[in-house]
Amino acid sequence: MMSRLKQMVVIAGTLASALTAAGQVPQFSFEEYHDWIYSNPGIELNETNIRNNRIYLYTNSQGQALTLTSPRFDCQAGGTIHMDITWVTDQWQTEGFVADKVALTAAIVNEQGVALDSVTYTPTAASLSRTNYVVLDLTVPHGTGGKARLRFASWRADVKSNGAVRKIAASVELRADVNNDGEVTVADVNAVVDGILGEQTDQHLIDRLDVNRDGEVTVADVNVVIDAILG
Repeated sequence: MMSRLKQMVVIAGTLASALTAAGQVPQFSFEEYHDWIYSNPGIELNETNIRNNRIYLYTNSQGQALTLTSPRFDCQAGGTIHMDITWVTDQWQTEGFVADKVALTAAIVNEQGVALDSVTYTPTAASLSRTNYVVLDLTVPHGTGGKARLRFASWRADVKSNGAVRKIAASVELRADVNNDGEVTVADVNAVVDGILGEQTDQHLIDRLDVNRDGEVTVADVNVVIDAILG
């Protein structure tokens, strides 16, 4: 087993030349909205419209789905994008409003605009209020090519049951970044190997060694880190 682990470290070392850090996910708020794309040409992305909840996401009477798309950002397969979203539903107590129609979907899309992973927040009538603080996580899959965008939509919503995005705060965590230095390199492979061999004493780090979350630290976790290095 020891020779197999050493072989993995050597392989990872030869292929891990300058894997870049995950990069920053663009922020969307009153102050930070530059280069985002809103598919409603009649509404400008500016502080006034954002503050007044005019960045609606719904499907209009012509069948056009209004979406909000971030600028391109650097990402790495295996990373987790954590999003804290302020999702406002001004019409939540009006006649004709349907709670599950205002479901918010976040997707990571590649350069061709194809959604590679998505997650949906679906409120209930009991949980919904005018201002909703939504937490969503996306896993960056293989196939992003190192660049991606975030797209937000409310596909089931119509004009009577729509929502508005007021703020998105996002961060990236690389699942295979065991030592939490912002990149995945042979150092992370070594850390997992040390954990397998019982040579790791930092409990905080040990908690991160189970990269595939199966409850134990094994060669399978080394493989996940190497896969992340290979991209």
